[in-house]
Amino acid sequence: MKAKDMKKLVLCLIAAAVLTGGAACGNDSNTEKDGGTSSQNTMDDDGVAGDAGEALKDDTEDLGEDIKDGIEDAGDSIKDNAEKATEDR
Repeated sequence: MKAKDMKKLVLCLIAAAVLTGGAACGNDSNTEKDGGTSSQNTMDDDGVAGDAGEALKDDTEDLGEDIKDGIEDAGDSIKDNAEKATEDR
C-alpha cells in the first residue's frame, strides 16, 4: 500500500470515528420512571451502540499504534541503510 493510499485510509477512519462519536453523544441527562423508583443513565455504554463505539475506539488506537510502529521501523531501516552505505565506502 502506498503512503498516499495509507493517508487516505487513515483520514477516512478518523472521519468515521468523529462522525460516529458525534452521532452517539446526544443526551447526557438521567431519566426517571414514575416515582423515581428506577433511574437510567443514558451515558452508560450499554447495548449495541456502546459496543460499537468501544470497538471503533479500540481499533482506532490499534491502527495508531501500528502506524507509529511502522514509521519507527522505516526510520530504523533508513538509519541502518545509511550506516551501511557509509561503512562500505
